[in-house]
Amino acid sequence: MSLDKTWTYHIDNHFATDFLTTSHPNFSSLFPPAPQTQQLCRRCRQLDYSAGAIVWRERLSEIQETSRTCQLHKILHKALTTAPRNPVDTIEVQRRGTNFYVKGESSPALSICQSLPQSQSGTKDELPTVPPSTNSKHVDNIQVGYPLLPEIASPIYFSLMNLWLQQCDKSHPQCHKDPPALITRPPTRLVDISPSKVRLVLTADLAREQIRDLRYLALSHPWGSNPPNDHFCTDWNNIGSRMDPGLDPSVLPKTFRDAIKVTLALGHRYLWIDSLCIVQGEDGDFQEEAKYMEAVFSQAYCVIAASRATGTSSGFLQPRPPRDFVTLEYAAGRQLYVCEAIDDFQEDVIDGPLNKRGWVLQERALARRTIYFTEAQTYWECGAGIHCETLTKMTNRRASFLGDPNFPQVAIQSTRGDKIRLYESLYQMYSRLQFTKIWDRPIAIAGLEQRLVAAFNTHGGYGVFDSPFFGRSLLWQRDESAGTSMTRIHFPREQRYNVPSWSWMAYEGAISFMDLPFDGIDWLYSAEGLVPPWGSTTYTTTASSHTGNTDEHTFLRARVRDFTDLMTGSTGIIYDAGSQYFLQEKKRAKCVVVGKQKSKSGTTNVHHYVIVVVPKDGKDGYERVGVAALPGNYIRQGGEGEITMIF
Repeated sequence: MSLDKTWTYHIDNHFATDFLTTSHPNFSSLFPPAPQTQQLCRRCRQLDYSAGAIVWRERLSEIQETSRTCQLHKILHKALTTAPRNPVDTIEVQRRGTNFYVKGESSPALSICQSLPQSQSGTKDELPTVPPSTNSKHVDNIQVGYPLLPEIASPIYFSLMNLWLQQCDKSHPQCHKDPPALITRPPTRLVDISPSKVRLVLTADLAREQIRDLRYLALSHPWGSNPPNDHFCTDWNNIGSRMDPGLDPSVLPKTFRDAIKVTLALGHRYLWIDSLCIVQGEDGDFQEEAKYMEAVFSQAYCVIAASRATGTSSGFLQPRPPRDFVTLEYAAGRQLYVCEAIDDFQEDVIDGPLNKRGWVLQERALARRTIYFTEAQTYWECGAGIHCETLTKMTNRRASFLGDPNFPQVAIQSTRGDKIRLYESLYQMYSRLQFTKIWDRPIAIAGLEQRLVAAFNTHGGYGVFDSPFFGRSLLWQRDESAGTSMTRIHFPREQRYNVPSWSWMAYEGAISFMDLPFDGIDWLYSAEGLVPPWGSTTYTTTASSHTGNTDEHTFLRARVRDFTDLMTGSTGIIYDAGSQYFLQEKKRAKCVVVGKQKSKSGTTNVHHYVIVVVPKDGKDGYERVGVAALPGNYIRQGGEGEITMIF
């Protein structure tokens, strides 16, 4: 299974045609005036746009020179300068589908779209016309679309979002469920919206028929620093007035006002916003409500992701940067547009600032569908893939794992090896995310983790799964490529769950996993007395321990062994706190053998895979300080070693 950042672009002219054939008086604003061919060089007026053909083959210096007089060369040169290149390099550009690519590169340099014929547009005179070109070639497999984005928050803009929702409701049963089958535990509170007033409501006070038909949107957003952002938190002192008489929308911070505008434009009444709907502060109900984040986002009719917002006061419905494009002659009543490539869900969303927040990974994975408001454009994500505001459709295998509306259905349908790579990729990604309160690290992924545990038909918690993934998930390690050490998190007293040292959730810092061959490891749980906190390494329906559950113990039971030559073997150890930890703890370090390499050709001194432990200060038992891959002769073998607890 490919889990890279390579995206596939699909032609979806059925949806584009549906959208552009609806009668709307302002559709003409999305299309430029008739082409001005004098702005193109002779070669660009006669280009072969057929799929797979080399459209340009020129030196970069020649492209730069021609860009002074040719509009098409100008936007091509601008696209090429985003990466370092040698001016004498020969650049070959070919069309694949609805994009132009530089040979050997996976990201588009430019995109291309075409208008609808006049006869298909909603109003005969909506779209500008061009005379038929005597040199025009047949252009197949090009996305129908427009080079100019709709004005932000305009009727056209919101009509596209409504069509996304309508089409998903109609055609994607995996993404949409009827409310009666969906709302099992509604959010405790919602924001009830009208144009003139907003107020908090307790869902327990709603009538039964209102709960039965309840549809609400949920906002995913950054809080930002305060100041300058007004977090506008609900607490026990102001919750009464926010419920009755409520609030004038104008007093809300801009990001919340924009979310209300979107909610009303999509025809909905209820909205969930964390800082409003959860009582904040030390005496608030966050600890209780955090347990149900999984339900809040998975039951939402749609999630609004304020990807371009920098905080609660910034808003996300601002104008977008203008897009460069060139209009070309195509055929009677048709136009072709070569445009700046702005369809980049990876850059705008996945690698964007909002998705660097720890809580957002779970919010994205558990949402059935999400609308992302980014600086470049607006995106739609559901189980069928990504739709761009430009009307392009995109898919990516890794993104589909998190975009799965019934997460983790994609993982369930995968092979065992793919399941391993998926959860490893997920946890590695999560470990790099940012938190305003770092002690939220275990709980901000708890709902998602419980979904994985159930889907894998096993038990688990704190980032570790029981059989058949116990050994691999236990052998996480500090990511040496990140160049930083891991720091133990100091959890506040009010955080009632106990995060064990064998969990990466107990630390701040990036992780990776040992790269162990599939079917190449003998797991030694029984031989080493290694027992997870769930009681056994086989699935039972009675085990209930998971992240955030305070009723279960969180220690491992295992045989602790001595090293025979720690000084020599230290090269194979990765300490969680960094290499300097070796100097502090080399005299106390012991290990727990998790598995060993399967022997080949009678080899006896095979590699063993262990967690490194030291005695726990002031308490019987040990705690983890690292992992190691070492030849077996560096570890004291046989029946020696004490059976003890790893906290």
